[in-house]
Parts: sequence; C-alpha cells; structure tokens
Amino acid sequence: MTNTDQLVLTGPVGATASFNGKEYLYFGGTNYLGFADRIELQQGAVEAVKKYGSSFSASRETSGTGLLHLALERKLAQFKGTENACIYASGYLGNQILLSVLANPGDVVICDEWAHPSILEAIPRTVKEVRFYGHHDLEELAKLVRGLDRAIIALNGVETGTGEIAPLNEVLDILPEGDFQILVDDCHATGILGEHGRGTPEHYEIRSPNVYQTETMSKALGSFGGFIAGSKEFCDRIRETATTYIGSTPLPPAVLGACLAAVDLVMRESHLRQRLRDNAEYAASKLTNLGFQASFYGTPILFISNLDESGAKKLHLRLREAGIIVPFVHYPTSDSPGRLRLVVTATHTKEEIDRLCNGLKHA
Repeated sequence: MTNTDQLVLTGPVGATASFNGKEYLYFGGTNYLGFADRIELQQGAVEAVKKYGSSFSASRETSGTGLLHLALERKLAQFKGTENACIYASGYLGNQILLSVLANPGDVVICDEWAHPSILEAIPRTVKEVRFYGHHDLEELAKLVRGLDRAIIALNGVETGTGEIAPLNEVLDILPEGDFQILVDDCHATGILGEHGRGTPEHYEIRSPNVYQTETMSKALGSFGGFIAGSKEFCDRIRETATTYIGSTPLPPAVLGACLAAVDLVMRESHLRQRLRDNAEYAASKLTNLGFQASFYGTPILFISNLDESGAKKLHLRLREAGIIVPFVHYPTSDSPGRLRLVVTATHTKEEIDRLCNGLKHA
C-alpha cells in the first residue's frame, strides 16, 4: 500500500468518518456500540487529565496506582458480576498475562487453529506441548484431549474476520473429567454478547470457574486497555505474579476517565445491543438479496464469503470512490487472504445501510 492509498483518520470515528480530509460513510473498525465519539467519554477523559495530569509515572506495584485505577476495577467487576477485575495496558497483553498465571510447566496447550496471534505468542516456553485442532472442529478437539487429565484450551470468542461465535458450550460438553481450563479471547464479544454484554460465556449462559476471559475496552467500549475479571483471589494472583502486568506502565488518566464513562454506558444503554443486532441482520439480508453470501452470526461483523482476494480489493476501491469505506484487510496469520471486513454498528441508520448496499450493487 502506498502512502496515497493509506487511510489516515482526520476526525473522530463514527457511522461516518473523515479519512485524508474527506468524509466517508464508514463500515469498518470496532466501534460497535458507537462509544468512541460519545461526549460522555470525551468529558470523562478531559476531567481526568485536569485532575491527575497526563500520566501516573510509575508502575502500579510501586507508586503508580491511582484512585481511577481502583474505581475502574470496581466498575468492571460490577459490569461483569464478579468479585474483582484487573486492568492492564493493552488488550493484546491479556493472553500473556493470563497464560503466565494459568500454565504450569509440563502443561499441554490446545489451540483452535484460528486462535489470535496474541494467544500463540503468549504460550510460555515451559509448556510441554502445543496442539492445534481444526477451526471449531469439536471431533478433532475431543481426540486431542483424550487421555489427558489436564490441559488449557485456547480459542477466540468471536472471530474478528467472520463474526462467528465459538461453540463454547459444546467445547465444555466434550471435555473429559479432569483439570481442563478454557481461555477465551473475548475482545470482540465484550459489550456485544449476552444479556448484559458480558461476552461469550454469558451468551451461552455459562458460569464455570474453569472458563477465563481476556477482554478489552478498545472495541465496543470505545476507549483503550485490557482487563480480566474474576475472583479477588485470582486477580490478586495476577497482580502478584504476572511479570507483564507488574512491569507495564499503567493506563493514564485520560484513558481511565473515558473507560469509566464507557462502562457506565454499556450497563445503562442495553438497548444498543439489540439495535446493533437488528442493524447487522438487516444489512446481511439486504446483501444476500444482492447475491452476496453474507454470513450473519448475531455479531456486527459480516463475512462476505463469495469474494476472492482480487474481487474484495476491487470492491473496496470502488466503494471508496463512492464515498464508502469497507476496509480491505490481511489478518496476521500465514495463510490469511485479503478480505473485506464489513462491520455494522449500533449508530448506523437503515438509510446508511441502504446506501452501502446500493454502492455494492453499482460497484
């Protein structure tokens, strides 16, 4: 991609966005609930900076823990219905933090073959073996756990490129007796799935102490930073033993102020989740009527499966000429083809979705 091709944001992200100084209708990114340009988050960030400055300037294990860190952890625990929560600098770090606490020397880690790179990079060198099963292939997973009495199974809650929801309930059903723990990278499910927006386990009404989520505030919550929610004992264990957490600079005041506002919104405005699903389902239906194979799984990510890489690239460019952005992306895996990543948000109107579909029809 040349510099002239690169999309550079020159304004806030919403249903419309300014790229390279031009306004576009925008169907990309991860601003699923439309929080990224909400005034509440902006005010929270500004007020936090005025009171605390731009940085806490120390690790949390020395003198860098602020009242805002403690307030956000309490607020996230309330949102998640848990005893406690532990926040850290970036959602990408969550799997490294969690696996450093969960994995014992000699463990077997079993990954869905589409597991996010942040999972694969986080697997400790001390584990005995890493195994892979075909994407959502439960029969192969059952074979891999046979004969084991302990293992960690790692998977994505919602696939970032297709919108598929992991069959977490079925994964639990096939596990034999033993000490099996499941790591769910739920960054694209937080705020979206479940009655309260608590993610993939709540979507399936699962409350198991053996299911652990890594989550983020940078997608549906419209801000930044990662978190793990759970018992006070487990969160304290992270704080005391996870070197990535201990050695990371904590979230700055502006981000914390925005996150606090976002968690308030996600608990208060539950109607946005239904609007999001309605919008995505409406878009999928319209796209299907146009001849696209648009898979809708109940998430805001719509996967158009009957486009090859060349067709996806051409369609992205033609839509861009028409004032509509549907990003063309390559995911960071060795065999990932380029594809359109089409995202519908809670803030899109039916008219804007119709404009997208008309643009696709003419393109």
